[in-house]
Amino acid sequence: MLLVGVHSTKAFITDCSKPIMLNEVKFKDATLEEAVAYVKQAVKKLGIFADENINVVILGASEEQKKKKISLDVQEISLRSALDHIAHAVGLKVRVDSHAVVLTSAAHSDELSTRTYRVPPDFISTGSAAK
Repeated sequence: MLLVGVHSTKAFITDCSKPIMLNEVKFKDATLEEAVAYVKQAVKKLGIFADENINVVILGASEEQKKKKISLDVQEISLRSALDHIAHAVGLKVRVDSHAVVLTSAAHSDELSTRTYRVPPDFISTGSAAK
């Protein structure tokens, strides 16, 4: 099963009906870059992507986050969950774009949020002036 040009990385990784499963993820006291390299190597062994690689980008990580030691020892875990655990361990978030998985700090996050505010029906006609 190869990922070809008609599919995006995002669609392939976020497809919950067929998640990319890693048989084992086991490393101890790894840095962020070492942990990501380990997961990339595990995905490469699966031969899922046409070029045998998955793009993982680290954005906005501090030197402290990059040097923090991460340990993970699990069996049968999805790629997304493995990356979530790695990112969470150093205080980053995971965002899946169309061509890459991005580990990013909250400051570099492009996530949108929606807030709903209840206002009186005549709010616009009376303006926001306090009574």
